[in-house]
This record gives sequence, C-alpha cells and structure tokens, in this order.
Amino acid sequence: MSKLRKLSRELGAEIIYFIPSENNIVLVDDIKGLYLPEYDIIYIRDDLTIIEQENVILHELGHCYCGHTHYNCHSKMFGSKQEAQADRFMVVHRFNEWLSKWDFAPEPNEINISQFMAAYEL
Repeated sequence: MSKLRKLSRELGAEIIYFIPSENNIVLVDDIKGLYLPEYDIIYIRDDLTIIEQENVILHELGHCYCGHTHYNCHSKMFGSKQEAQADRFMVVHRFNEWLSKWDFAPEPNEINISQFMAAYEL
C-alpha cells in the first residue's frame, strides 16, 4: 500500500477511506471509490478487501493520471472511454507488479494471464 501512497502523492491526489454505513452514505451502483478532480481527492470504501482497495485506488489514480474530469455533461461514450483508460492504468500497474515478482523475465508463452487475473481478483 505504501507504493500506492507514494504514487498518489506524485500525482497530487489524497486518499481518504470511509465506511459508508458509519457515515449514513448510500452508494449508487455499489460504488467502491471515487476521484474528485476539483479537490484532488480519492474516496475509497474501508470495507473492501486489501486487493479490492488497491485495485480501486489504482483505477481512481488512473483517472487522476489521465486528467479525467467526470462532468455529468459528458456522453456515456465519453465516460466509458474514461473508465476504460482508468482500468488500463490499473491493469498495467498490476501486471508490472506481477512481473516484478519473477526472478527472470518470462518468455511470452510462459505468461499465464488467468493466473495474473486470479492473483489480483480481476
């Protein structure tokens, strides 16, 4: 988690954890996290597993990195593009983390995508 805090500092975003039930917050569509670009804050639910928290933080940092604004006036297609870009940011970071655990650079045929996805609950 310290690598994520370092990355969030580099991108200028603060991470704030919250428990929805303790704050009388009802989340629409089971939202796990939210990036507010006007405040450079990432809100993340505290009731997620560590892996879920890390995935959500990386996804929200992806929005920050890409300069996404999330204004309601954007079309669904534009929002979907932003979500895909944030997901890509998260997956690239997770994949690099997974590869760094190898003692040597694997050959392409040695990479098992299913194992990677299972390791990070993707």
